[in-house]
Amino acid sequence: MKSFAELLLHVTHQASGDHHVAISNVAYDSRKVTPGALFVAIKGVHVDGHRYIATALEQGAVAVVYDDPHQAPPATIPSALVADAKVALSPIAAAFYDYPAQQLEVVGITGSKGKTTTTFLTAAALEASGELVGFMSTVDFKIGQRQWANKTRQSTPEALEIQAMLREMVEAGCRYAVVESTSHGLSPRWNRLGDCAYDVALITNVTHEHLDYHGTVEQYRADKAQLFQLLATSPSQKSILGQPTPVEKVAIVNADDPHAAQFRAAAGEQVRHLSYAIHAEADLRATEIVSTSKGLRFTAITPQGNFALNLQLVGTFYVYNVLAALSVCLARGVDLAAAIQRLEAIPGINGRMEQVELGQPFSVLVDYAHNPDSFEQVMSMLRPLTQGRLIAVFGSAGERDLAKRPIQGQIAAKWCDLLYLTDEDPRAEDSLQILQEIAAGAKAEGKIIDQNCWLIPDRRTAIEQALATAQAGDVVLLLGKGHEGNIIYASGDIEWNEHAEAERALQGLGYIKR
Repeated sequence: MKSFAELLLHVTHQASGDHHVAISNVAYDSRKVTPGALFVAIKGVHVDGHRYIATALEQGAVAVVYDDPHQAPPATIPSALVADAKVALSPIAAAFYDYPAQQLEVVGITGSKGKTTTTFLTAAALEASGELVGFMSTVDFKIGQRQWANKTRQSTPEALEIQAMLREMVEAGCRYAVVESTSHGLSPRWNRLGDCAYDVALITNVTHEHLDYHGTVEQYRADKAQLFQLLATSPSQKSILGQPTPVEKVAIVNADDPHAAQFRAAAGEQVRHLSYAIHAEADLRATEIVSTSKGLRFTAITPQGNFALNLQLVGTFYVYNVLAALSVCLARGVDLAAAIQRLEAIPGINGRMEQVELGQPFSVLVDYAHNPDSFEQVMSMLRPLTQGRLIAVFGSAGERDLAKRPIQGQIAAKWCDLLYLTDEDPRAEDSLQILQEIAAGAKAEGKIIDQNCWLIPDRRTAIEQALATAQAGDVVLLLGKGHEGNIIYASGDIEWNEHAEAERALQGLGYIKR
């Protein structure tokens, strides 16, 4: 058990009270406070933790970290006034869990698109080393042999949960931790990932996203670049599996991305640099790419030789994800031939161009695409691969970016033959109103309501009708939900599994699993 002073070792603060008090737990949610806990009062978007300091003390908290001097705890309570409690949470959590990232080889994956997929593929490829691997992603968490769904709807958990999972990875005997690292989590204003002691930093690509949080494109890129800057803060020697181990720092960029140079520069010259690409010169390149609605083939040109890959993954964009995973393996000295065998055995990725196959004569794909950029990417890629009609089932989230709705409708109408507009997460908005806003864009592109564009709020019914309409050679896209386990309404959430719903609808049409 550590003292309050030990937890604050790397936090600038103004101390009050006895900091030798022992801390048995750390919590930023007063409901999770147990006797002997340190309560960290964080100002969130909707809730200010300072309002719950008294409650935390009643629950048994013995110390408080806070950042609002006007809402200080009683003078008799050991406390620390900090500049920003949410930023301080990361070093406090790292100290509480005894700096687990310094006992793992940590790989950070960032980028606008492809983070989740690349995290999953990288973890799978690293397992070819024979070592245990843990990962954290938008879709799943994995520690050693145990994998479970991320139901938090947070791509990057809070710093406390991150450090706790890293500690679990150490205790499970993992050598590697692969961490999906979002711009929000990397931002110094939030600092959820500030104490992950990264050894490998990889970026997939950069587009214009999350400007509601970052303010400008430049700040968004700068927050992404933080991952590469953090390489310099990670110790050059770690204790891996109980053994002192020198760990090389490596920065990996997509050489086809126009912003690659910014991320190379952020990493500096004291690290090893690697790159991957399809078009540009790079350490790992892909050629002879053949994509179908059933899979993907290409040749990888690497420093370990040339390899022919035959993957069960659908979509040319997977080429970049696979090259990225192989780049990490190259950086860690993992045999690429063995890594490729692991990748070729993957039947699909949950909610990412995931095939639903019950012997039907048409293709059904589940994908998380939920914004104009991802619609354009997915639909333009599938259109030339589709022998029959391209059919899309999708909606748009309530209480979120309203401007994208007609744009989604217009893009879908441009590429698809039939559209079934349905609920995604309406929240407190009127479902039909959302669908009408999407339909406005579809109609501008020539679609006619109830002829080739239908508004069906109930998602189950929309999927049933789309699949009942499908014929041999068609491709049916189920978009927007992907891996998510619920649909959010004002009246509450309903449980949801897009893949299972598609299977159920196909079974209703007489198709059965082989």
